[in-house]
Amino acid sequence: MENVTILDVLKMLEEAKISFRLARDRPDTVRVDATLYGLRLEIECFDDNHVEVSTFRGTEDIDGDYGYLLKLLAENPMD
Repeated sequence: MENVTILDVLKMLEEAKISFRLARDRPDTVRVDATLYGLRLEIECFDDNHVEVSTFRGTEDIDGDYGYLLKLLAENPMD
């Protein structure tokens, strides 16, 4: 397991000129969301300085409009 801090990850993305957003969904991580063409990255930076990366691939085509969003939300309730 590599010892990598969140600052290491942010500096690497900045040097590559990749924009990102930070999120805190869990008490032991900060998530870094970055998007490349056709690829979305979720980079989880843990408090023990290890990193896990999930990738989501797609064409980035438009799938629908507001009605499509309403349909998706109705079909996938979170409660």
